[in-house]
This record gives sequence, structure tokens and C-alpha cells, in this order.
Amino acid sequence: MMKLLKRIPGPFVLVFLIIVARYLFPNKMTFIVEIITFSIYLIGNDILYGYMGMVSFGQPFYLGVGAYAAALYLAHIGHDPLVAMGLALVAGLLIAALLGPAYIRLRGDYFALINAATCAIGLFLVEKPLMWITRGDDGLWYRSRMHETWFFDLRQPAQFFWFAVIILTIVLLLYRWLDRSVLGASFRAIKVNEGKMKFLGYDTFGIRWIGYTLSCLLSALGGSMYAINFGFVNPSISEPARAAEVLVATLLGGAGTVYGAFFGTAAFLGIKDLVSAYITRWEFPVGVITILVCFFFSKGVWGFLSEIFGRKKKDVSIPSV
Repeated sequence: MMKLLKRIPGPFVLVFLIIVARYLFPNKMTFIVEIITFSIYLIGNDILYGYMGMVSFGQPFYLGVGAYAAALYLAHIGHDPLVAMGLALVAGLLIAALLGPAYIRLRGDYFALINAATCAIGLFLVEKPLMWITRGDDGLWYRSRMHETWFFDLRQPAQFFWFAVIILTIVLLLYRWLDRSVLGASFRAIKVNEGKMKFLGYDTFGIRWIGYTLSCLLSALGGSMYAINFGFVNPSISEPARAAEVLVATLLGGAGTVYGAFFGTAAFLGIKDLVSAYITRWEFPVGVITILVCFFFSKGVWGFLSEIFGRKKKDVSIPSV
């Protein structure tokens, strides 16, 4: 039995646990869906920060691109949520193609700050100049316009849960493949020493652009899932103040790991949900916990769990004579 479990890919085990949690805590299904969606968004940031060492304070902008691409289609043009999701991915790809060549030339603080500036510009655009189609702070409401797809009615929370589980499974399998691929190794090598990569003949500009594009696509995908699930989008989804959330959650889970994004999301949203029931300013305990993680658990929740299970395996092993 144990040998069989070891052969099952980790993403399937994780998804199985999510499904079990959905039935054990039926009143928390909305919260579980939020964890799934935020995890996909977090994986996009982890490619930038965890793998390539590029800190971005503009991830809410890329999330908002996907959310508004889906919302504008559903509010003004069509009715199919799957088409809306496809348009969100196209929007993420276009943003990566337009901004990527300039942004990825920057390093360190400059990359972080130009993304923060882009996030502020994006918020201004949807609040003021584009108010005639985004409806400004009032937001877009379109749930009544959405139609049932040929296999899911995504207007129903229970059916959207299964749809989100399928999307998460696909994303985790691809992310697991990326982690073990040459491309994933190239991302890590750029983080450690980009100069040596150039010396060996690698196109580091192209590799960084690919990573940036994947981050944009995953963030846009997460944004479209938010838009479809809630049937509503307003400018708060792309507020620059929310940029810290994705970085904190990445650190909590363990940067640069396949499952760190999920565990970081669960820890961050779990603490937020628990603490906000008692105090309004939930940011304080989250900040304290983040400081403790940075000092004592630098590998995050997933790294800590991996070390514990790794030690248990060593303890029960029989030493060779």
C-alpha cells in the first residue's frame, strides 16, 4: 500500500485532500475555492520570486488584467465563462509581450518598483479613464448574464468547486513538470548566478522573459477564476496595497517549491480568516508570524513539513552493517 501511495504524483494527493476537506467542512466550500484560486495566483509569483529571485510589487495588476478581461467580456459582450477565461489568458499573454522586453531588463529594486508603478497606473485606469466600461468603483456585475457551459454550470458554487479542482490539478501537474525540467533548472541558475549562465551560452534574456510570461498567464488565470466565481469585479482587486499579500504568502509556504504556494495560501488565508473574526486589523498577527517564519523557518511551511517527514524516514531506516 505504501509503495502504491509513493507512486501517486503529489498533485493528485493534494487534490484528494482538498476534496476530502470539502466534504468534512461543507460550510467552508467557498473558503476552499478561494484557497484554490489564490494558489494559482501565488504559483505565478513563485516563478518570479522563488525560482528567478525577482521581487515584484505589481502582481495585483496582472491579477486585475485577467479579472477585468473576463469581466468586461461577460458584462458587455458575451455569456460563456470559458470564453471569458480564454480572453483573460490572451490578455495576460499580451501584457507579457508588451511589458516583458522592457521590464525584465531591470534588476532588483528597479524591477520591483516599476511593477509597483504599473500596479498604481492600472488602478487609476480602471477607476477614472476607463470608467465608461469598468464602471469605476461601482464595479461590474454580470452573474445574471453568464450562461451554463456544456459540462458545468459555473454559476453554481458546488459545480465551480469541481471546475476549480480540475484547473488546479492541471496547473500543479504542469508546475511539477516545470520544477523538474531544464527550464526550471535554468530559472534557478539565473537566480544563483546569471553571469555564469551567459558565459555558458544561455539566452538569459529569453529565459527571464519566459518566466515573466508564465507569471502573467497564471496571474491572469487566477484573476479570471475570481471574476467568474464571484460574478463581480471592482478596482480593489488590483490595489497596490495588496502586493504584499502575495509575497507574504509565498514566504509562508516556502519559495521555489512545487507545493509551497498551496500551503502558503492555506496558511495566509487561514490565519486571516481566523483572526479577522476577533480583531479588525488581521495584518498584525500575520506580520508577526511572517517575521517568525523568516527567522526560524526560512523554508516555509512546506519546507518545514518536508524536513519533519525526511527525519522520520531516516529514523526508521535500518543502518547497514
